[in-house]
Amino acid sequence: MTVSITLIRFASVLLLLTGTAIQVAAEPYQMPKSEVLALPQTSANGRDYIVYVSFPLTYETSRPDRRYPVIYLCDGYWDFPPVAYAADYIRRDGHAPEAIVVGIGYGGTDPDVGRLRQWDLTPGNDPVYDAPGTVTGHAEEFLTVIATEIIPFVESTYKVDPGFRVLAGNSFGGLFVLYAAFQRPGLFQGIVASSPALDWRNEYVLDRALQFAESGAPMNTRIYVGWASGDEAGITTTCLRFSQTVAALGIPRLRLAARMIEGGGHSGTKPENFTRGLRFVFAPQAWVPTVGLDPGYGQIGKLINVSTRGWVGAGERVLIGGVVVSGILPKRMLVRAAGPSLGPLGVTTPLADPRVRVVDSDGVTVATNDDWGDGSDPAAVTTASSETGAFAFAAGSSDAALIAQLAPGTYTLVVDSVSGAEGVALVEAYELRP
Repeated sequence: MTVSITLIRFASVLLLLTGTAIQVAAEPYQMPKSEVLALPQTSANGRDYIVYVSFPLTYETSRPDRRYPVIYLCDGYWDFPPVAYAADYIRRDGHAPEAIVVGIGYGGTDPDVGRLRQWDLTPGNDPVYDAPGTVTGHAEEFLTVIATEIIPFVESTYKVDPGFRVLAGNSFGGLFVLYAAFQRPGLFQGIVASSPALDWRNEYVLDRALQFAESGAPMNTRIYVGWASGDEAGITTTCLRFSQTVAALGIPRLRLAARMIEGGGHSGTKPENFTRGLRFVFAPQAWVPTVGLDPGYGQIGKLINVSTRGWVGAGERVLIGGVVVSGILPKRMLVRAAGPSLGPLGVTTPLADPRVRVVDSDGVTVATNDDWGDGSDPAAVTTASSETGAFAFAAGSSDAALIAQLAPGTYTLVVDSVSGAEGVALVEAYELRP
């Protein structure tokens, strides 16, 4: 120790006297709480893979039975550090639980990752894309490796919660993760697709989604699709079409969020897409509930555009409110017309039996309800009212309420009297968490 101090002091004096910079030994930066493991050669496709593993802060000190969700990542050789740090940052903000991140890469000496990823991440051959010497189309084999070898290895080696897996990727990786979502539903509960190359094989993955929807099966998956305004036209067009088409399919228990990042490019928006996507897929597990349909940046139950109280009479003496649904995808909305439930709140002449209608810009009624308890899902209305902070309707009351999936556009909320009696009513609308 004494020798080291002496050398440092001597070097400092020499630097002051000569003004010459001194080159000191340097070591490469290493990410804390991480490791890299080479996997045995896979039996499914004969390739060598490595995994980059990042551990949450409490991993070593947590109790033996503690289990963590896992984020599996395509192109780990490029995207492992930003995703590992993003997972930790949103955890610090309370927008996600602690998670293990597993980046998947290629073993061997100086692998040609560009060629290897084209082989692994593309579902089938694209005659428009394939050039002489280009090998593509082995996504199903790679998905089998992940499902039967990489996931079992990770879950037998680390303290993993097998009930919640996330798969993330960019470009061809984004294409692959969406393919995996519909090819093996249930394998992953969260999907983060950044600038996915959905134009592949004439939008093959969209066709897979349509085929899955025809089955009527539930999906139990949260999917985020994000792209940049600076992406090539083939990506921006197909990402928008995929998101809007899948949202309209009504696949049971599928929650979808989509976002175009203004001013971004194909690679530079990866960190933002991964951050937004992880916040969206982990929203139900976040202890700070600040995730809305705009993935991760709206308040749960945020009032969209209306909360209006007024007098309702006979004929055309109706109460009218308006809402504007913005964005790319439909929004789940809670629409309510309170009448009888206003009495206990101090209103002396509440409307006895209100009815609410949601009317689009073409004058078409897209949703309506008279008595909320007689609607299609009164339990969902009760839950939604609680989540948004709206006051509860009494069981069996004649108040009106409904939950509707409203596409982007303008809507009028019309409250009238079923019986023709007059009184005070309140019309309101809330955005619901997807």
